[in-house]
Amino acid sequence: MDRWEGTKIAAGIGLACAVMGGAGWFSARVMAPDYPKARGYAVAGIPPVDLASVQRDWPVGGSKMEQAELIGYIHEIDKAVVPVSTEPEVAREAPVDLGTLLASADPEKGRRTAQVCMACHDLSQNGPNRIGPNLWGVVGRPVGSHPGFAYSPALKGVGGQWTYQELDHFLTSPGRAVPGTKMTFSGIRNPRERAQVIAFLASNGASKPPFPAPQPAATEAPPATKIAAAP
Repeated sequence: MDRWEGTKIAAGIGLACAVMGGAGWFSARVMAPDYPKARGYAVAGIPPVDLASVQRDWPVGGSKMEQAELIGYIHEIDKAVVPVSTEPEVAREAPVDLGTLLASADPEKGRRTAQVCMACHDLSQNGPNRIGPNLWGVVGRPVGSHPGFAYSPALKGVGGQWTYQELDHFLTSPGRAVPGTKMTFSGIRNPRERAQVIAFLASNGASKPPFPAPQPAATEAPPATKIAAAP
C-alpha cells in the first residue's frame, strides 16, 4: 500500500469520526433528554435521591454515599406501598345483546366501516370473488358455500349458516372463531360497530332475514322486606 492509499484511508476514518461526533452533538441539541426530577413515590427509611443527577453520571459520577442510597432505594422498593386512588370507580357499561344493537344499528355507518372489507371482498350482486368470496347475500347463506371460491378446510368444516349470531362471533376475531381460516383480518372489537356492519351486510341481499328480538332489559329485584313478628 503506497502513501497515497494510506492517506485516503486515514482521511476516511477521520471523516467518519467527525460525522459521528457531529451527529451526536446535533441530536443532543435537538432532542435533549428529560430526566425525572424525583422518584415516583417515597420509600420508608430511604432518604431522597436526586435521580436526575444519578442517571446522568452513573456509574462514574456521584459520591459513594449517593450510590449507596440509590442501591438501598432499589433494594427496598418492593416494600414500598403504592398510593391507591380514593376516587370512586366509574361504572362499566353493561354489555348489550345483539338484538338490541341491530335494532338501532345504522347500515350507512356500517357501509363506511365495511370499506376495509372491500380490500378483499366484492359486495355487489353477481360480483366476482376476490381474495375473499363475494359477500352479497351473505346473511343466511350456508357457511363456505359461495360458488367458485376455494375456502379453507377449517371454514368448510364449520357448517351451518351465516346467522346474525355467527357473523357477530366470526367478525369479532376470525382467527379465534375459526382457527386455520385464511382470513387474516384481525376483527371488529367494538360491538356497536360490528352490529352496524352486519346490518349493512343484511341490506345486501334478495331478502333480509329478520333481526333477532332484543332481550328485555334486566331489572333489579326489589329489596327484601322484613315481616315484623306478631306480638
